[in-house]
Amino acid sequence: MRTTLNTEELNKRCAEVFELQEGDYIWDVEVIDGQVYVNMEEVTEKGDTVIFDYKPDMSERPEALDYLLGKRDDFND
Repeated sequence: MRTTLNTEELNKRCAEVFELQEGDYIWDVEVIDGQVYVNMEEVTEKGDTVIFDYKPDMSERPEALDYLLGKRDDFND
């Protein structure tokens, strides 16, 4: 299952759900076999861009996950 949100809305919502740093950018959120993958990039202190999959444990945050996937429009985590 993949998010239905555009990247602008996804980044806005991810900033509410996670503690993003300046230079962090979220490209996608996907759930595969119960594991959440947040495809993101961040800028290192040296100015390099690193792209990776962040794998947060969202098992105790189902409402927040639904918010990121576009299944709900209210965030009440």
